[in-house]
Amino acid sequence: MAHKDMRGGNYAAELQPKEIYKDRRRRLAERLGKGTVVLWGAGDDRGYGDVGTFRQSSSFFYLTGVELPNAVMVLRPEEGGDLLFLPPRNPNVEQWTGPKWGPGEEAALELGFDEVLSTQPSEIVLDSRRRPVPGLEGRLQGWLSESDAVLWTDFAGVASGAPLPPTHRFVASLRDRLPSFAVKDLSGALGELRVVKDEGEIALMRKAMAATIAGHSRAAGVLTAGIGEGVVDGAVYAAFREAGAEGVAFPSIVGSGYNATTLHYDQNAGTCADGELVVVDIGARWGYYCGDLTRTYPANGRFSDRQREIYDLVLEAHDRAAEGMRPGVSIFDLRKIAYGIFENSSIRDSQGESLGQYFIHGLGHHLGLDAHDPGSDEAPLEPGMVITNEPGIYIPDEALGVRIENDFLITSDGAENLSSELPTAAEEIEAMMRAG
Repeated sequence: MAHKDMRGGNYAAELQPKEIYKDRRRRLAERLGKGTVVLWGAGDDRGYGDVGTFRQSSSFFYLTGVELPNAVMVLRPEEGGDLLFLPPRNPNVEQWTGPKWGPGEEAALELGFDEVLSTQPSEIVLDSRRRPVPGLEGRLQGWLSESDAVLWTDFAGVASGAPLPPTHRFVASLRDRLPSFAVKDLSGALGELRVVKDEGEIALMRKAMAATIAGHSRAAGVLTAGIGEGVVDGAVYAAFREAGAEGVAFPSIVGSGYNATTLHYDQNAGTCADGELVVVDIGARWGYYCGDLTRTYPANGRFSDRQREIYDLVLEAHDRAAEGMRPGVSIFDLRKIAYGIFENSSIRDSQGESLGQYFIHGLGHHLGLDAHDPGSDEAPLEPGMVITNEPGIYIPDEALGVRIENDFLITSDGAENLSSELPTAAEEIEAMMRAG
């Protein structure tokens, strides 16, 4: 019986062809121009007996499709270099954490790089003499000692007093030896690439969406008065995994009653009491890409009159914002539409005040490899962007929270609801719960 080759990590449910990642690296290099591009992947220091699940950093994965820990990507566009650095293999540790690709020609061919080199220095025997082979740091010192050298890396600002992340410390140590090279942040150029999704990315997001819809179907089926929030959380996770997803895109939110008025409540430790609404905000991850869908359910299967009027108002705001989606408008523009629905409604709180004050967050955000993907809520939308539409009303005095969220792909003349299969109307929500 043949064994599946797990040397690439194999954490993702699905990968795009390696040529896609290579083309992204080419386009990034073209945007940046002269210099050496260095991007560190996520670290993993697990050793003998340590338990955990590795997840590659999103930007590194976007450019490489490589799921191996402690990897480093280097682009030398002027020399045509498309390089990956990996730690040397350690068979003893691999007995505990699984086999991994290491430096060498076979890995380069499999992973789509010109060369896969070792992060660590070593030696070779040439003409009966031992000769040193530099690792990543030694090679970088050579490249950055050139006149007018530029290092491009993910060099985001760090708050005053906060500890410096490993990338900053590594660059600082290079500066101690080579004080003349310039350092530039590539995150802006990389974010511009990531914000517009290609066809392969959209296909993966559709699968993430399908798994997320399966999670909501399961949540609606198990929800009943008296059930624990954690039980619903567990049922959602099981549905994700049964659908083939890697797991969750973010910690699931199952908030009942007062907990539904806390935006990012994720303890999921309460009980869904009779007469309460339950906000279920969940997302499955497929091929590292995220779904992010919210529905609000009545714990006992039927909305009260007050719950129904608030729910229908939120749905109206959602639908009017969806109708306004098209290239050229911004997420902030769309929020104004939803806010106007709330503020101008005749529905009031217990003090007779308008409800706009209870819409306390933005309308949505960009979605992709991260639940909150790069992208501004004030920049004009473009075809290929994927955003969430998630208006909500949260009234703590009434222990009443409602949020409705769908994910939309911006098209040339409007937007496509990627989660249209999941019902939104109040009577449809009640029917889902009755169907079990």
